[in-house]
Amino acid sequence: MELNEALGLIMKGVESTMNDHGFSVVIPEGTEKGAIPVAVKNGSSILTYTGKKGSVKIEFLEGKISLLCAQSQAAEAVDDDYKKITMTLFNPDKADSRDIKYLVNDFCDGIIEVYGSKNKGTKKLPQPVSKAEAKSGAAYYDLNTLGSRFVVIYPELKEVYRANVTKYGEFLADDFFLNYGNAKVRETVQRNDPTQMKKLFNMFNEIYNDGTNQTQSVIVVTILGSLYDDEQLLANCVDYMGDMTLSVIETNKLLRKSSVRAKLEHPPLYKPKKQKKSIMNRLNGGN
Repeated sequence: MELNEALGLIMKGVESTMNDHGFSVVIPEGTEKGAIPVAVKNGSSILTYTGKKGSVKIEFLEGKISLLCAQSQAAEAVDDDYKKITMTLFNPDKADSRDIKYLVNDFCDGIIEVYGSKNKGTKKLPQPVSKAEAKSGAAYYDLNTLGSRFVVIYPELKEVYRANVTKYGEFLADDFFLNYGNAKVRETVQRNDPTQMKKLFNMFNEIYNDGTNQTQSVIVVTILGSLYDDEQLLANCVDYMGDMTLSVIETNKLLRKSSVRAKLEHPPLYKPKKQKKSIMNRLNGGN
């Protein structure tokens, strides 16, 4: 795709997050009506946003695309005011929808990291199930507990977790992990550092063993099922998984089929189930 087309898709993708933080796009002088408001300066192609919290630039230069943030508004900010938050190699000629989605999520994470969660009353986070409750059988680990424990390991996602609860009125696990959490898991598995792998999978194993069927399904299908496209990544996990090993392996085999994978990539909106459903039932489309 053309660079301006890619920037237009990114602009559309970050629109909600920019609006939440009070940012509006700056229209460069001479921009035609309906055109992507890209400014070209010293070889850079730039989208600029400004608002009460400061200003933001999405800049493409020499095969790299960056998010830069400043505390002063765009009209007042100079180049030295901008701090580079993220930078990614990017070739628009070879980019597809997955690349755009990755960049949009990365930029939205950066905005939340710098400027905090969106401008609305914060909702009290749901109370996680304690280890004592789970071990005694008084309660099962639920999705709220999974999300809460996950952001202890990845504290950079705490504001994203809070924003998810605020937006939906509850923790929508599929949205959180498909758009944010799974990327962190993949990074950890790719590095394959024993300390970090034990930390992550000890948490997964504990919550899986004493979790609701729905929570088990999210761990096995939504999270670890996202590794279906790389057998080496799955192999990295095997030594750290407990009782869920067979389910994870079988799930990854199933998800190599495009028809099954579509259920993971385009899940229905979460609704609490009255009856427990098995992991295989979920993959096969059971209600």
